[in-house]
Amino acid sequence: MSNFMRVPAGSVELAVESFGAGPPLIFAHGLTGSRRGAKRQFAALAPQHRIIVYDQRGHGESTPVYDPAGYDIDAMAADLGAVMDALGIERAIVGGESMGAATTLHFALHHPARVERLLLTAPAFGDRPNSEIKRFLDLAEAIETYGMERFLIAAESTWRTDLHWSPAAVAYAGSMFRAHNERSLVAALRGVIGWTPLPNLELLRSVTTPTCLITWPDDPLHPTELTQRMAAALPCARVIDYPPLPAIFESPESVGELFAGFLDEVER
Repeated sequence: MSNFMRVPAGSVELAVESFGAGPPLIFAHGLTGSRRGAKRQFAALAPQHRIIVYDQRGHGESTPVYDPAGYDIDAMAADLGAVMDALGIERAIVGGESMGAATTLHFALHHPARVERLLLTAPAFGDRPNSEIKRFLDLAEAIETYGMERFLIAAESTWRTDLHWSPAAVAYAGSMFRAHNERSLVAALRGVIGWTPLPNLELLRSVTTPTCLITWPDDPLHPTELTQRMAAALPCARVIDYPPLPAIFESPESVGELFAGFLDEVER
């Protein structure tokens, strides 16, 4: 059974869901994602952990944010702390995917005492601008111009015909986009894609907690090169290679299984 609550965080309210029992594990989804995807990834860990997932600001059922400037990494890292505070959690296993990896890493840098372990899926933002900035700004423009449903008709055709994604992967990716307020998602795409949260990866040497990073090849939004450089700077890091997209859409629970293996090894 899961528990749902809304957590105030500055000018927004965050949709938060928790389930399971044991040491707390909180996970932040990526750009265009939602807590529902994170819930699927970590459902199998519920017998061993109290899982907390939430819609990051402007996403899913959290308060829409229509100004791209509202997607500030300091505020979004503070949101994670607000969720922990609302649930009475002082210290937890903390993780995130893509945008969420940046959010949680930023939190870990500023609040190391609150992070028991760090789980990072497909980091996208580091010390250099992401190479996909133009593509994501064009994506935002297309959604704004044509509307979400017309955009997705074209996108789903591309995923099926050109990229040869399975029906399950197409359905999963489409559901991610449909989970959001359209205007808020457009603002998020514009506000997040330009993030360069780390002036220097040497800052990561202060993050001494055991860290697991998952990476996959052939994805310029989530470059393996960035993950490898992060791992080289983090004192206690392990990198796990994952199949190329769209494997994470076809088998989201496999991500949680990989992290579960890492956590088991660390605890031995």
